[in-house]
Amino acid sequence: MRTALFCVLIACLFFSGGCSLISSEKNLVDRLVEDFKNLTGPPEEEKQEVKKKAEQYLKERYGEEFYVDDLQYIWVSDRWIMRGHLKNEKEWDFEVSEDHGQFDDYYFTVRLSRDAEAEFRPQIEKAFDSLINWETSVSVPDEIEDRYAKSIPSYRELRQKTKRYHQTIRIALATSLTKENQEQELEEVYRLVSYLNQNDIQAELEIFYYDPSIRESGIKKVDFRDRIDYEKFLTAKIEIDDVLQIEKENDLKNHLRFVSK
Repeated sequence: MRTALFCVLIACLFFSGGCSLISSEKNLVDRLVEDFKNLTGPPEEEKQEVKKKAEQYLKERYGEEFYVDDLQYIWVSDRWIMRGHLKNEKEWDFEVSEDHGQFDDYYFTVRLSRDAEAEFRPQIEKAFDSLINWETSVSVPDEIEDRYAKSIPSYRELRQKTKRYHQTIRIALATSLTKENQEQELEEVYRLVSYLNQNDIQAELEIFYYDPSIRESGIKKVDFRDRIDYEKFLTAKIEIDDVLQIEKENDLKNHLRFVSK
């Protein structure tokens, strides 16, 4: 209903005499933004009803007590997004969404990803001297989530139960990779790859080598979602779809790409 109202507003801008495209006072975009801001959001009663249903959905799915907050209504797609939290463990934070009465969430993924982070942190921090930051995420098909939702296994336990998971590891290093130092750097990478392979862990691995001046510029953490923001510092990167493909250290060279400036 609200999406339809938004479409009517756009049509009004084109066909209404008061919102004519030939108006010299304001252009189309200015009028659209101004009129859209005047639309009222969903009533508080609807917001509280969505909150109540979201919390009930999480409880029924996982068998634990949750609360949600920071509810935001998205006009264009006619859906709600919010943040979910375990009642007794406030540090848990994950996205929950509602779309035409259907709920979805990332609690399962966040749980597994945190387990993976705790497991691999010692290996990664030990392997790389110039570490800026790193992240890892683990996801599974919906069928696997549904099967274990009421009793979520640890990441180690999950790997013993199924191979149907996908892990991504991204690492940012303050090292200018060159032909001269690549042997030493690849040796560090192979330490991590060996650990993953010895534990039969399927993982996608991405390593970004940035010029050390990245730290001098005040950047303390790389946001991997906006990697283009750091392109001017990038000297090389390694991209491996599945580390199980790597049988020896020399294989890493097939996945290394230098960035020409």
